[in-house]
Amino acid sequence: MSKTLRGTVPFLAVLGLLCFFRLSLPSALTVQDELSPFFQTFPMQIGAWQGEVIAPDERDLEILETRNVLSRNYKNDRGDLLHLFLVSSKKDRRVAHPPEVCYISSNFNVMNAQEARVGEIPVKTFTAIQERNEDDRQEVLYLYKIGTRYTTNYYAQQLQFALDSLSKENSEVLMIRLAGRDKAVLEVFLKELLPFLN
Repeated sequence: MSKTLRGTVPFLAVLGLLCFFRLSLPSALTVQDELSPFFQTFPMQIGAWQGEVIAPDERDLEILETRNVLSRNYKNDRGDLLHLFLVSSKKDRRVAHPPEVCYISSNFNVMNAQEARVGEIPVKTFTAIQERNEDDRQEVLYLYKIGTRYTTNYYAQQLQFALDSLSKENSEVLMIRLAGRDKAVLEVFLKELLPFLN
């Protein structure tokens, strides 16, 4: 068997499997309009960080097609400030869009994208720079949680959600996005955040 054919067979097998997975179409039954109990009880205090609720951007909600999001600023005693944005669904895998989509639609350029690790957890980072004002820039760190697994690969978490749905496993898609001025601060906060996501 040629190398090309060997690489094509697994791809076609996965594609064939996804054909049997019912795609979630927009409807009042699948789009979540309320905060989940998980988000309603999510702590305002995480270690030395104190949270403040920030109303999510309506444009982001339209792109995500859900209102089941948690949007907060967290600040510590040293004055470090960051924004935590979580979006989750047990029914609709579409909600976990790559964060680049929201930034690009808000006229930011996405630069310096790279893969990294925080401890054992894979993360993706990039710098978002406002097109009209280069002083308006944010460091962004994100990852996905599907069931108990973490990944930075959008397609991997979509596929895992599909497989879990086929096997009747009760998985939940969770997109975790942190944004702030200092990437190192985001990594420190993520380590303190992770126990609250389990």
